[in-house]
Amino acid sequence: MRSPGTRTKGRIGGTPMVEVERTREVGEQWSPDQPTVASKRSLVALSHAIEAAVLAGPVTTPTVVVALFQRRAYFAREADVYERVAASGAVVVLGFAEDETTSTATTEVPADCRLITLDPDEPLADEWSVVAVGPRAGAYLVATDAHQIDPTEYTLEAGREFVGRWGWSRVQAANELARLRSALGARLDTAVGHTVDALLAQVMPTGGTAAASAGTDGERWATHALHRMVRRMQDAREGSRVLRAQLVDAHAAVAARGAAHIDPQSGLTTPEFLSRWADNSGPTALPVGVALVDVEALDGAEHRLGRRAAHHAARRVAAAVSEPLGPVDAAVRLSERAFALIVPGASSRHLASLVDAVVEQLELSSDGYPNVPLVGPVAWTVTLARPLPLDDLHLALGTPEQPASTLAGDPIVVREVPDPLGAHHRRDATAAAVAAAPDPEPEPTTERMPRIRIPEDVARSTAGSGTRSDASCAGAGVPELVSDLPRRTPRPSAVRSAVLFRPSAVVGDGTPPTVS
Repeated sequence: MRSPGTRTKGRIGGTPMVEVERTREVGEQWSPDQPTVASKRSLVALSHAIEAAVLAGPVTTPTVVVALFQRRAYFAREADVYERVAASGAVVVLGFAEDETTSTATTEVPADCRLITLDPDEPLADEWSVVAVGPRAGAYLVATDAHQIDPTEYTLEAGREFVGRWGWSRVQAANELARLRSALGARLDTAVGHTVDALLAQVMPTGGTAAASAGTDGERWATHALHRMVRRMQDAREGSRVLRAQLVDAHAAVAARGAAHIDPQSGLTTPEFLSRWADNSGPTALPVGVALVDVEALDGAEHRLGRRAAHHAARRVAAAVSEPLGPVDAAVRLSERAFALIVPGASSRHLASLVDAVVEQLELSSDGYPNVPLVGPVAWTVTLARPLPLDDLHLALGTPEQPASTLAGDPIVVREVPDPLGAHHRRDATAAAVAAAPDPEPEPTTERMPRIRIPEDVARSTAGSGTRSDASCAGAGVPELVSDLPRRTPRPSAVRSAVLFRPSAVVGDGTPPTVS
């Protein structure tokens, strides 16, 4: 049987639905004393199994079959089967509540079956039960309408859910028959009442017999084996239903993509695609992963960066968010900076890995022209809700530190980007900071003015004459040496010439001395 999500409301026969779910989640070992949640489809299959077991015969007298169908319309498909069961020698009692279908139904109750009309307000009117008890065998299905709908089913009728138990224990089947005998009371035909009482006296354990409601070893084996088989069949059906829904969704996505408009800057589909593909008809059978990517750098990019750079940045983001997607997935540009990823049939684990891949691609796309960070936070969820909860994802991005969920109760995960600038932007920021820093103060210098190099011929002609005074040097036409004057300015070119050279300070051949 299918195990749905946690429920918080409703009671079944005095037992809260939460307790029912908790019992189901404790372990896979099934117990006939504990209720489980089942769909209407499961109840139909189990009812048919019990009916087929009775018809497999031979029917030993007395054998009693009691079936409650809630409404007469639900009995229409089973009328021929119960006519055959009654013809085999079993005592058949049918019950359903009187409603608008009772007077308009064209299906006649078989002549050999006893009909009991239930009050719509009594507890038995909510039951879907089939109990078959014979002297040596028994089987039972007892389920109560939970008045809840499984949103993954295609129709409301198929999505109805029940809480109940079933098995092949003769003793437990006799217990259920005794309960129904007491609830129906005088509404049972007198002869039928005597037959039921005699059968219960024969089947119910006496004082010297162990009262094992689970049944004999063979009955327990059969019950557990059949329960496991039914559960596996339900799981396989769930998988095939998801695959069928994915195929239908893929065809719808292809048709919507072909008719939707394309954003000229990024090349992705526009929000019109979502309205064509995912309507607002409510929950569906197909879970859809939805991720919202917010790239802040694209906000006003054309005004800040220019038309060509903004176009190039949008194309880079489109390539990054599209690269990890599968053939039926879609990327949609919702606004200048917001992008949506639509992943039909995604699980939470698959969508989380896909978001990681998209973030990695965005980081790689941030390197190079137009040199802007193309990364941003991502909010994602997996939902059955329609329309898709894009507004809820927008709100979650605004408060990433708070736990968030959609209006339908689906949890929202926010993937924040710790360094949205990227490595290349950090390098640019460092270079800009260095360029904006003030020039360091020049260090004080003690360097002396350079000496004047005397040409060799002049040096030889003056050799041996001893040391001259400044006046004699000037009178002889030799440049005076100013070697001990400190530097007066960091720009010695013009000033140095004025200080070091006098108009008469030339070498004999008319060339000025060189400076070292």
